[in-house]
Amino acid sequence: MFGTKILFLEDDKLYQETIKDLLEEEKFYVDTCNDGEEFLNKIYNNIYDLYILDINVPQIDGYEIMKILTEYKDETIRLVLTSIPNSTIKSFKSGCDGFLNKTGNNIELILRIKSLIKRTYRTYHSNIQISKNLIYNIFSKELYYDKKRVEIEAQPLLILNYLIKKRGEFVSKDILESNVYPSNSDSKSDVIRYHIWNLRKILGVELIESQKNRGYKLKPIGV
Repeated sequence: MFGTKILFLEDDKLYQETIKDLLEEEKFYVDTCNDGEEFLNKIYNNIYDLYILDINVPQIDGYEIMKILTEYKDETIRLVLTSIPNSTIKSFKSGCDGFLNKTGNNIELILRIKSLIKRTYRTYHSNIQISKNLIYNIFSKELYYDKKRVEIEAQPLLILNYLIKKRGEFVSKDILESNVYPSNSDSKSDVIRYHIWNLRKILGVELIESQKNRGYKLKPIGV
């Protein structure tokens, strides 16, 4: 299952289902959870592109969850969606990337989500050109060569997705592994090397640079 994956923490079941339906209409993939412990179990077993968090939830509240995410260097962007008054400052101090009150309209929520996702790719657009002929859609996670979709398996695609976010920067095998495999995985760096090898066959050997002690870098266009 490719495309943008969202984990939504909300204990109000009716509101949870309403927002889930809204997001799925926008072609996002949405998992839901009702309390903080379920949230942590979900992220232990899955990789997500965005967390949407209510603050006042059972077991572990949203503030504490964001502190845990920061402590464990989870890079996934976090949008607080809550009705708690006067919670904006504390939410940002706890580690959120965006804040929205539940009284806001649905259009604003969708725009805020798309804006946050674009920020992680350092772009204002839905498509990123990674070479003369290759275009990548950041929302559908689809790669196109001369407007024709390129078939890529899930793990190489996640590696490519992360390298696109960090394009122009070297990324170590350890960081790649922690960002493309869930915590419950026993993946090893040798698997990363294998997927890089496969990506080079698809993209061309010159597009992904490697250095022994620094890892891998997706070259920016024109380099």
